[in-house]
Amino acid sequence: MHKLIVIGGIGLVLAVILAVWAFVAGVGLISEKLPHWISGAEKAGTAALGKAREALPLIEGKAGEFSPEIAGAFAGALKSVSPVEKIPAADVGGEDIAGVPRFPGMVRVSFKVLDGMRTVGYKGRAELAAAVDFYGREMSALGFKKAVKSASAGGEVHEYSKAGRMLGFSFKRTASVGVVTTEIIISELWTPGK
Repeated sequence: MHKLIVIGGIGLVLAVILAVWAFVAGVGLISEKLPHWISGAEKAGTAALGKAREALPLIEGKAGEFSPEIAGAFAGALKSVSPVEKIPAADVGGEDIAGVPRFPGMVRVSFKVLDGMRTVGYKGRAELAAAVDFYGREMSALGFKKAVKSASAGGEVHEYSKAGRMLGFSFKRTASVGVVTTEIIISELWTPGK
């Protein structure tokens, strides 16, 4: 009986060691392979979206033969999944804030004036860091001092001031199916004479 208890104890210890080893090896395998799996899934999603863009006009045409409502639904389907489709081809009405450069390739997507102070929104295919760096360089060259109010992986908020003039910059990053866009909102916070 004593031998049976010792053999059972050794077997239990070996089973625990084997289970711990399997767990550690599994975690190591997953942590090593997970980035590759995610990259592969993103590439597959991008390829599928490209194929859908090619096929959608054909499907829309065939559906339009039966029902205009179905054709309209197909037309809206792809636009809802692609952030590129949400960027207008041309600027909306309004004007840029005088003396503030525009990041290359950005399209003006919003404009408003409240109490004489303008707020302008831009959107385009760009990395967040590139837009933040561009305005850091350009505004510094114009003599503005920068204050970072908040920063995260998804966005940043900065204030630039010079000779009593203060501007607020909000940068926001979005990504969907391999397409990265950045939205920039520039607001006049205080301007002499306003």
